[in-house]
Amino acid sequence: MSNFVILCVKRWLAYITHLGYITDCRSLFAIGIGGIRSFSEDATYHHVGEDVTYHHVITDPEIQRACKSLMAVDWDKLPSKVIRRANKALSKETDDKIGQEILANVFRAAEAAEEFNGILVSLRMEIDDKIGMSGENVKALSDEIMNALRVAYQRYTTYLDAFGPDETYLRKKVESEIGTRMIHLKMRCSGLGSEWGKVTVLGTSGLSGSYVEQRA
Repeated sequence: MSNFVILCVKRWLAYITHLGYITDCRSLFAIGIGGIRSFSEDATYHHVGEDVTYHHVITDPEIQRACKSLMAVDWDKLPSKVIRRANKALSKETDDKIGQEILANVFRAAEAAEEFNGILVSLRMEIDDKIGMSGENVKALSDEIMNALRVAYQRYTTYLDAFGPDETYLRKKVESEIGTRMIHLKMRCSGLGSEWGKVTVLGTSGLSGSYVEQRA
């Protein structure tokens, strides 16, 4: 199963690269990341939470609700209702094209996080199989698992480092969703590199109200 986990990680890398999340080792979770282009220079959207800021005033109510729903739910498994709402808002005719771009980028980030979380869960299950649920069979991890852990950490930090100062709202959400799974792995393993000490869950820090409070 170790080789399977490695394959899953590699497939995830190919998956996000295919969707355009990684370009020149930088994430494109939202337009404007990596200097591609910014949403807007003159407006700010605060309606998901006081510190959840989009550089555009989303004027279409349906797009606004879809964005809020995506930011409010857990990204371990996206609810079908939220997916339908997002797809409907993305396919409609609207004058708020930039709002649709914002929604599309949030949606793609959610899908990528969902995919990566599944891989991290598989990796943790592989570790549990090796050492036991309570650690009764503690042993050194195989090179395959250690390599998978290194790749997972590198991809996670690449994601976070790619966000610009204007994408705080999305970085915090990704950090909350994927960071939780990363911490689960960190708690199951000893001897990881010191860089793993930097893995935290800061997704709701600095926000006025938790994501749970903002569920649609």
